Amino acid sequence: MNGQRYVLLGLASGAPGWMTKVQPVLDTGQPAGEFLPCAGIADLTNRLASGRPFSALLIDHRTVGLDRELIQRSHAAHCPVIVVGKETDAGRWKNLGADEVISSFLADEDLRLALQRHGNLINQTDRFRKSDTPTAPPAIGDKAKWQNTSWRGRLIAVTGPGGTGASSVARALALGLGHDPRFQKSVALVDACLEADQAHLHGVDPDGKNLQQAVQAHRTGQPTAQELFTLMIQPSGAPYRLLPGLLRRRDWPAAGGSSLRATLINIARHHLVTVVDVDPFVDLAPEEQPTGPSTPGEIARVVMNLADFVVVVGRPSERDTIAQQRTLNTLVAAGVDDKRISPLILYPAGPRPRWRSPFGRKKLTATNPTGEISDPGTDPSGESAAQIARRIAAQLDRLTSRTQNEPATPLPPGSLGNENRA
Repeated sequence: MNGQRYVLLGLASGAPGWMTKVQPVLDTGQPAGEFLPCAGIADLTNRLASGRPFSALLIDHRTVGLDRELIQRSHAAHCPVIVVGKETDAGRWKNLGADEVISSFLADEDLRLALQRHGNLINQTDRFRKSDTPTAPPAIGDKAKWQNTSWRGRLIAVTGPGGTGASSVARALALGLGHDPRFQKSVALVDACLEADQAHLHGVDPDGKNLQQAVQAHRTGQPTAQELFTLMIQPSGAPYRLLPGLLRRRDWPAAGGSSLRATLINIARHHLVTVVDVDPFVDLAPEEQPTGPSTPGEIARVVMNLADFVVVVGRPSERDTIAQQRTLNTLVAAGVDDKRISPLILYPAGPRPRWRSPFGRKKLTATNPTGEISDPGTDPSGESAAQIARRIAAQLDRLTSRTQNEPATPLPPGSLGNENRA
């Protein structure tokens, strides 16, 4: 192998029998490989962050802490993950991101084949990777990261500066889309704000059904449609499902990263439209962050990365217009395609007063035209909800591509909702 060898990491809870079989297989190489069992997850993460290259991670399927986040952390360090356990569970582990699953009997040939397919050969002189900085996530809008052959519905993010009414707009939008016959009541409303208000606005008790629980379910598995629906609430009389947000602001570290991404993708796969109420804090998640969440902005960054369309809510006063423009600039700077952003200005309900400020029309700059609607309030009527839904759906219909599907295909106006989805 011209001086190249395999350097493997190992992790298990306890001492499974297969751990003693790895080094003898590596000893047959020229030169011999190296197997480094880790004392625990902390030891593993320290080794991954050391800058030293590794061929692969062998991890026992019963390891405490083996989940989507741990697999993602290993991948961020350019280290493939091979789960050793029951081959009948291969689908589950691969859904979580594992590269390979081999039997715990660990036949020599099975290990060799797995290493040939996924392992990285290491030069004896290689002490550090060319770059000891973990791989940063692609910028928002990088379609390559989100390529997926599975169908999924549209995802609309609703955000805005604090106090502008973004949560009310998100609720009204879900209500209007749910009553639109094209969408067949296949609509989901997800509260991804740090200060979650949707449960309060709907007058429902989350009762263990919230974003944190849904993300946890996707951290260790891939819930089916029925399992997913049990994690959500069907508000009385509402034509959509609701996933309430975090119970406490301090719980944000439990909802982010690859598990949040998997949660939103799974919800979108089972709904024609998913509306996400989210904060605009994408600038709080640094681009060099390899895994998350490590900042409160990780939730916003994941949502914006998946969103087909982003609605930025504002108010007509000069101060609110400046804040709305700042939010637009922040999203574009973070990589959100400006063609997928639509500013929306809320005016007080009722007749518009003569003193209405024209600041929004004069100062706000955006690719899409600025929309102006009456404030739907915290308990939107069917008429106001339909008005918002028509406006957003019309812009969504005109999009010529999706962030998640390649190749891009134009969508004729009115085409959304022509598939019968749960």
